[in-house]
Amino acid sequence: MNVTKAELDSFTNVLFQKYGFDFTCYEPQSLLRRVNRVLHVFKVNSVHELWIMMLQDRNLVYSFMDQISVGLTSMFRDPQVWIELKTLLSNYSVNRKIRVWNAGCSTGEEVYTLAILLDELNMLDNVEILATDMNQTAMQEAKKGIYHKVKMLDYEKNYKVFNKFSSFSRYYDTDDKHIIMKDYLLKNVRFQYHNLITDAFPGEFDFIFNRNVLIYFDQRMKEKLVNKFYNHLKPDGYYIMGFYDSMLSDQQKQKYNTTLSNLRVFSKYPIPQDISQVSA
Repeated sequence: MNVTKAELDSFTNVLFQKYGFDFTCYEPQSLLRRVNRVLHVFKVNSVHELWIMMLQDRNLVYSFMDQISVGLTSMFRDPQVWIELKTLLSNYSVNRKIRVWNAGCSTGEEVYTLAILLDELNMLDNVEILATDMNQTAMQEAKKGIYHKVKMLDYEKNYKVFNKFSSFSRYYDTDDKHIIMKDYLLKNVRFQYHNLITDAFPGEFDFIFNRNVLIYFDQRMKEKLVNKFYNHLKPDGYYIMGFYDSMLSDQQKQKYNTTLSNLRVFSKYPIPQDISQVSA
């Protein structure tokens, strides 16, 4: 059931021509692995067979996109990052309105992590969070905030590193198998479909989270996206990337204060004239 490079190219070309989904900038080996996994999930033997099914049922295209964009995430992943972000956010005036973009929110664990952090700073009412993803199914899970109890074992450990003086359980209710995150955590969160490749970027932000998403793109698209994130940060805003993402290039580092680069947290310098002319 292994897809060849030629088969993949043919398949992605017809997807783009008929539906406008552009995979030309995805890292080839990563895309191959994901397409092979999708074939297994859909119980088909070839991309040709999958394409025939898509022609017969258009909704299958969106199911395919959801499967391709499945992300791995967890609450308070890399606790030291969140400890540092708590310090950075605590320096903001309580009266200042802060805009945050979680670009690639997946099933929402990072959104709830951020909301909990803000709640503990008494800043939840001052922050507007935009959570976007191209995976509609994942975003629906994020809105519900229902997670299996097994996952909470790791989440609890992460939270205890972040804040050993509080109880993580105060942020959710439980049933036999699941935990249900408290509704109030999402009161200033807006979920929205967004494709990083094809859609316009939605305004300017004080913080942009894009953690472990760039790993799926080729080098050219990574550089393009990092430049676009820079252009949509407010002066002295913060760009937070993932540990699995490749480090910024030397040229990109010149745009940021890299003091916290070991945590993949970058503070924007004021926009130089040559950078400000880069198309957003």
